[in-house]
Amino acid sequence: MLLGVYWYYGFPEGLYHFDFFIFRPGLGGHADGPAELTVTVHAPNPAALLDQVRAVAARYPEGHLFAETHGLLLRLTVGDYALSDYAFHVASELEQMLRQQQATATSEPLPAGAQFLRLAAPQDPTPPFHYGGILQAVGSAPRKYRAETSSLRLDCHLPAARKAAFIEALDQLCQEAGLDVLYYFDHEIGQQVNLMVFFSNGRQGVGGAPLRYTDPAALATAVAACLTAHGGQPNHLGRYPDDYPERGPHAVRLVDADFVL
Repeated sequence: MLLGVYWYYGFPEGLYHFDFFIFRPGLGGHADGPAELTVTVHAPNPAALLDQVRAVAARYPEGHLFAETHGLLLRLTVGDYALSDYAFHVASELEQMLRQQQATATSEPLPAGAQFLRLAAPQDPTPPFHYGGILQAVGSAPRKYRAETSSLRLDCHLPAARKAAFIEALDQLCQEAGLDVLYYFDHEIGQQVNLMVFFSNGRQGVGGAPLRYTDPAALATAVAACLTAHGGQPNHLGRYPDDYPERGPHAVRLVDADFVL
């Protein structure tokens, strides 16, 4: 599972700039479409350009990269339901190839039957996330540069006297899991405390750095054991909204704060 900063509904204006690629926002709800960086070009030597595009795909295989070709026309698309910095870096590399090959952007549509090529696709080595467990998969509201963040969230309660030790133990779990972001909100009810804890990462793939995946099942098992060891239980005590944990956020480990919080 890929946790961290991504773009879906909006382009990170001011952070990235493209001369060729156009950003198409994702379509949520019933439309359910990925976000895309896409361009159609007229290439003087389409075979040579496609060879260079394949070379970029070989260097950066952890993103979805598609091509459609017909004659001198070539359409390139970098797409996903969560476009990380990695995807924007790949598009930047492709733009260099387009300039070298003296390609020109065009609105000319490709005809039906154009050859479709899947040049790269990410291979997530971790098991898929299953809903209904102790951790919830959540997204954030837009932050700096319209960035959103995918996180895993824990709702729980435990004795207030054990909170500090519990948070310290979660911090250790994050270090072992390679997570760079841990923060929480809290609300005390007598001798108990309600917690809402977020596990995540910052920006992923900046400059083409490899993506870092999180095993959600392994993390959930470790968090559940840690919660039990500190006398806690899942879910919150009391009533909503009176006892909802809204005090915070309290950052325990944090990178790319302007993008995450």
